[in-house]
Amino acid sequence: MILYRRRASFPLLTAAVGSKVGALAGLMGFAFFALFTSVYLAIATVVLHQGEQIRAMLRAVLDQAAARNPDPGAQAIVQWVQTPEGLALAVVFSLFLFLLAFLLFSIAGGIFAATVGQRRLH
Repeated sequence: MILYRRRASFPLLTAAVGSKVGALAGLMGFAFFALFTSVYLAIATVVLHQGEQIRAMLRAVLDQAAARNPDPGAQAIVQWVQTPEGLALAVVFSLFLFLLAFLLFSIAGGIFAATVGQRRLH
C-alpha cells in the first residue's frame, strides 16, 4: 500500500482502492503459490520419484479423516477421492479454496491499510 501511495497522484486511498490493490496482490500471491507448488510437485514426482510417497501420505490423511467421521457416507467419499478422478477434483477444489483465501485475506489487508493510512493523514 505504501508503494502504491507513493506513485498515486492522490495521497488518500479509499477502502475501495485498497480492496482493489489487495485483490491484485492476492491474485499475484496465489499465482506464485500455485506455480511454485506445481513445480515442486512435478520435480518430486518426476525427478525424485516420490509420487507414490506423496499419494500414500495423502491416503493416510484421508483415512484418518474418515476414521474420525462416524458417517458411513464419509467412507464412500474417501474411496472416491482416492481414484484418479477424485484426486484431480480434490486438487482443483483445494486450489480454488487457496485462491479464495488469498483473495479474502489480501482484500481485507488492503482495506485495513487504506483505512489506517487515512487516519494517519488526518
